[in-house]
Amino acid sequence: MALGELVGEARGRITTMRVLPDGKMEVSQQGTGKLLGSEISDAATYWTVMRPNGTAYGEGQQAIMSSDGSAVWKGSGVGKPTGQGGGGGGWKYSVVGAFQTVASQKWGRLFDVCTVEEYEVDQNQNYHWKMWEWKY
Repeated sequence: MALGELVGEARGRITTMRVLPDGKMEVSQQGTGKLLGSEISDAATYWTVMRPNGTAYGEGQQAIMSSDGSAVWKGSGVGKPTGQGGGGGGWKYSVVGAFQTVASQKWGRLFDVCTVEEYEVDQNQNYHWKMWEWKY
């Protein structure tokens, strides 16, 4: 297995955060970027929960829309606080996932790969993600 090409990157802003009854934090976000050269809009929702060692575990799904088509991605990851003051300075996650649906001829090959991502949120609730294909 090998890390392949950078397939996407986006930036945006967290739009909503709420605490769920089971203690998880639910986060929604919206942004723009590129996926395989196409200009995209992305919207995602994920939940995250703190673990005893100070890291967080989360799972989420993302809708990606473009004039070239649409896709739904699902994944999970592990994160840690960045900066000073614990999570108040931001978070950085390592994420793995896969595309569940792809309605685009241009993006069809995304069904053939698992993806790995770097996902960061800063202290102002701005996010940035980069996605690579993980070839087998």
